[in-house]
Amino acid sequence: MASMASIASKAPPKILNLTTPIVRNQRTLVWLHKQNCDVHWSKWDNIVSSISAYDYWSKYDTKIVGMIVIDVPSKPEDIDRFLERLYEISKVIPMVLLSQKVLSLKSEEYWTENFDNLVNVSSMIDIYPFLEVTWNGSVEDAIACFAMLCRYNRIVDCSFSKNRSKIIGNNMTYAQHIQPNQTWLFTQFFQHKKKNRSKEIKDCLMKNCASPFVDKIVLLNEKDESSEWKHFPGSEKVQQVIMGQRLSYSHFLQYVHDYVPENVYTILCNADIYIEDSIRELYKVDMKNKMIALLRWDVDLSGHATLFGPRADSQDTWIFLSDSIKSRKWDYSKFNFCLGHPGCDNVFAGQILRNYFVISNPALTFRTFHLHNTNIRNYNEKDVIPSDVYVNIVPSNIIDTKQQKESEHILTTIQHDMVPFDIKSSSMSNEITYCTMLEKAGRYNWEPSTQNFYFEAGIPVYSWKKAGVTSNGLVYDLYTIYKGRQSENPLYNFWMSSCAEIFTPLQSRRKMIAVPFKDCSVFKHPDTYLLNYISKVKRILTVCPDASFWLPKEFENSLRHFHWEFASLSPVEFDEYTATWADEVVGLLPGPESLELGKEDIETLRQMLPIWKADPSPRVCAFIVDNVITEAFIKKSIIPTLCDHSADWVIRYIPESDVGSYSALQSVSLCVFIGSEQSAYKWSRLWALPKECCVVEFQQELQVYGEFQHMAHVAELKSWVLLLSKGSVEDVQDQVATQFKKWMKKNEGELFV
Repeated sequence: MASMASIASKAPPKILNLTTPIVRNQRTLVWLHKQNCDVHWSKWDNIVSSISAYDYWSKYDTKIVGMIVIDVPSKPEDIDRFLERLYEISKVIPMVLLSQKVLSLKSEEYWTENFDNLVNVSSMIDIYPFLEVTWNGSVEDAIACFAMLCRYNRIVDCSFSKNRSKIIGNNMTYAQHIQPNQTWLFTQFFQHKKKNRSKEIKDCLMKNCASPFVDKIVLLNEKDESSEWKHFPGSEKVQQVIMGQRLSYSHFLQYVHDYVPENVYTILCNADIYIEDSIRELYKVDMKNKMIALLRWDVDLSGHATLFGPRADSQDTWIFLSDSIKSRKWDYSKFNFCLGHPGCDNVFAGQILRNYFVISNPALTFRTFHLHNTNIRNYNEKDVIPSDVYVNIVPSNIIDTKQQKESEHILTTIQHDMVPFDIKSSSMSNEITYCTMLEKAGRYNWEPSTQNFYFEAGIPVYSWKKAGVTSNGLVYDLYTIYKGRQSENPLYNFWMSSCAEIFTPLQSRRKMIAVPFKDCSVFKHPDTYLLNYISKVKRILTVCPDASFWLPKEFENSLRHFHWEFASLSPVEFDEYTATWADEVVGLLPGPESLELGKEDIETLRQMLPIWKADPSPRVCAFIVDNVITEAFIKKSIIPTLCDHSADWVIRYIPESDVGSYSALQSVSLCVFIGSEQSAYKWSRLWALPKECCVVEFQQELQVYGEFQHMAHVAELKSWVLLLSKGSVEDVQDQVATQFKKWMKKNEGELFV
C-alpha cells in the first residue's frame, strides 16, 4: 500500500490567483532651488518658483510640472518681456500659479484669452475649499497648496507652515536633502549559438544601457562577455559578475541582500527583455514589502508591441526595493532554480508570497518589451519547475488613488420593506422570455409564474469627514475613493464613467448628501430627478435635516408643486462639471441596495404631493403620447376597444415631454405607454398614479429592461409588460392595438373590481 506521503506528493498543485492592485502612493514633488543640478530629478515631479528658476532648471534632467510666480518686475520696462516669457513657459508646463499681484498687471480678459492653465493662488481656496486656509503669501505655502491640489504624497526641500501642516496631517510627508532612488537592472547576458537569437539578446542589453531610468546594470554571467557591449552607449553602467553557472533566483536574492545598498530599485529580468520610459511610474510607488511581477509585451518585426495573452501565468520581469530583500532572512535553497524554465515565474511568485510580500502585475502601466522573433527555445516539458503552489498574477494598471469599498462610519440604516409581486405578460412564454433576458443582463433575477419578493433589510447610510461628492453622487476624500461593496460588478462600478478629476472645481457646504448614480442622466429631467434622487434625499434628510443636496436651477419651479420648503436647505446648484466639498458627507455607496427604489421611496414622494389620491376612479384611462401611441392612433384603434367594454371612459392624453403632469395622473385606473430604458423621463412620473392602478407597458422584445416594472411593484400598481416585435411605426401600432385588445378581454375583471 502506498504511504500517505507518496500519495500527497502526487497531489495536483494548488493554483492561487492574485488580483492585487498597486497604488501611486509615493508621488513626490521637489522644489528646485538649491539642489545639485547633476541629479536625475526627472524621476520625480519638479516645481520652480520664478521664471528665472525655470530658465535655469529646464536645461537639466528635470520634469517641471508647475511654476509659481508671486512677484512682478521692479522696473516697468521689464513687464512686457516678463509677460511674454510667462506666456511661453505656460505652453510647455501643466500648471502656473500666479498671485493676485501678478494678475493685476493685465485684465481678466487678457489672462482668459491667452492662458488655459493658470490658478490664482491668492483665491484658489474659493474653488478648492479642502485647502481650508488661504495662502499665506509665501512661496513655501504656495507649493504646499499646489501639492495638495495635485494629491502628492511627499514634498522634498520645502517646509510647511504650522497651519498647513495641521491641515495636511498624515496625507503628505516632508523630506529634506534626499534624491531619487537608483535603479539597478539584473540579468544574465550570454551569446546564443544561433546568430539571430544572439542579436536579439544584444539589442535588449543595448536598449537597457540607453535607458535614462536605469542607473546600473549588473550582469551575473557564466563567463566574461565584456567585449560584446563595450561600444554600447551607456555601457559604463554595466558591472559584470562572473559566477560560472546559469543564473538562478537565489543568485539574484543573495547578491541584492549582500551587495546592493539600501533604497535601490532592483529589477530582475530575462536577457531578452528591455524596459522603456513607463518605468518612471516606479518612482511614484512605495515599494516597501512589494514585488512587481510583469507580463511582457511582445515586439514583432515591425516594432509593434502586443501584451502577451494577456496571461496571468507568465512574468519575465520582477521588481523589488532592495531594503525589502536585505531585511529578510532567506532560505536560498527554496529559490535554487534557474530563470527561463517553464513554470519558474509561478513558483518564484509563490515563494515570494510565503515571505510576506504583496505581489501585483501592473503590466498595463509598466511596459517591458520582449524581443524573441526567432522563436528559438531550448527547453521542453521535462524542464518544468515542480511546486505545490503556482501563483497566477492578473495583469492590471497602477491606480492613482487608494480605493475602499465603504466608509468606516455608518450613521444609520434605512430599509425597503418586503414587496410581493408577479411578472405578468400576454402569455407564460413571454413571461419566461422577459425574465430570462433580464437575468442575462444581470440586474434583475425574477421568476415567471410564481410570486417574487423585493426587500432590503438594512441599507447603510455612511458618513465621512472632509470629503467630496461628485456630480453623480460618488464620495471621495483627498487620497481615497469609495467604490461600494460590489464595485467588481460592472453594473455598479460607477467611478468608471465619472467625469470628476483632481482639478474639478468644488462648491463648498457644511454637510452634503451623496446618492450615487452611474452618470448624471437622472439630472436631465425633473421627473427622473424626483423619482431617483429626491426620493432618497428626503429619506436621508430625516436623519440629517441640515444637509445640502444637488438641485438643477431649472427644476426649482417643478419642485414648487410639492409640499417641501427646499430653499431653506442650502441646495447646491447642479453642474455636471463641478463637485461639492463638505465638512461632512452623509449618504449611500454604489450597489443594488442604493440603486433600487423601495416602497418607502415612493411613499416619500406621494407624501410630498398634496394632490395625490390613493384610489383610482373607474374608467379613467391615461395614455403617454409619443410617436407611436399618438392621439390619432388612440382614437382610431384603442378607444373602440375600451368602448366595447364600457362607453363612458374618460381619456387623458399626456405628452411624453410633459413636465409635472401629476394632476393628469390622479384617479386614473388604467395607464398605457411604450417604455424603454432610454425613455425613463416618460414613465418616471407614474409613481403618482393611484395604488392598484392598472398599467400596461409595451417593450421591444429585443431591448427589454426592468426599471419601470420594479417601480410599479414598489408603488403598488398592477402592471403588465407586453412584448413587441421590431418593425415600422405602422407595424408596431398594429401590434399594440392587437395586444391591447387581447389584454382587455383577458383582464377586464382587474379594471372593474
